[in-house]
Amino acid sequence: MAVRDQRLIGRLWYALARSAGVASGASVASKTDLATVCTVWSIGMDPLVAHQRAQDTFAHVLVNVTSDQLSSPTPCPEWDVKALIGHVIAGNRRVVERAGGQVAPLPEDVGAAHRASAKAALETFAAPQALTRTYQLPIGELPGTAFIELRTSDLLAHAWDLAIATGQPTDLDPELAEYVLAFSKEMMSHPGLRGDGRPFGEEQPCGDERPAADRVAAFLGRELRRDQ
Repeated sequence: MAVRDQRLIGRLWYALARSAGVASGASVASKTDLATVCTVWSIGMDPLVAHQRAQDTFAHVLVNVTSDQLSSPTPCPEWDVKALIGHVIAGNRRVVERAGGQVAPLPEDVGAAHRASAKAALETFAAPQALTRTYQLPIGELPGTAFIELRTSDLLAHAWDLAIATGQPTDLDPELAEYVLAFSKEMMSHPGLRGDGRPFGEEQPCGDERPAADRVAAFLGRELRRDQ
């Protein structure tokens, strides 16, 4: 299978599995007829470069977070700032674990912990055959090309969440944000991903003049404040 085919099918596996409520470890292919939705292709950006830029974007926001903001709420209702940062760091560590590597102890400082976990995730994805092999995720197996793009999207979205929660600008790496927005629109071309009990909320209003990261957030269902 061509790499671009793996990338698209991996995306659809993830999205359709989540929308269908596939249980952890289940075979997505057994639940969904992917042939009916394989009609769009990834836009061009080196996935390793995109992932590096997403890590850098998150780090750029994180460095400005103060200790008194760690208990502040975020656009993700289940997480405060501290928990959101922990989620991103844990996601980086799971990249290493799912590749069969051993995670190293992390520094107590959250900035240093993110840098160390980001470096480990980047090195894992940059290893030979890392993007052509498959990874076992809770939803089933995904090719590396899909796994890295899911991580890139997650990092950018949570960088935006962190910026909102701590009163920082949300004009985050416009080129990367356009890449993530295009990917998200491809994924959302399949019906049934939005709404109650679905992975994403309904698209929220956001003018075309807004920064690309704002448009990503609104497209994925995050409500923008009037003062944003």
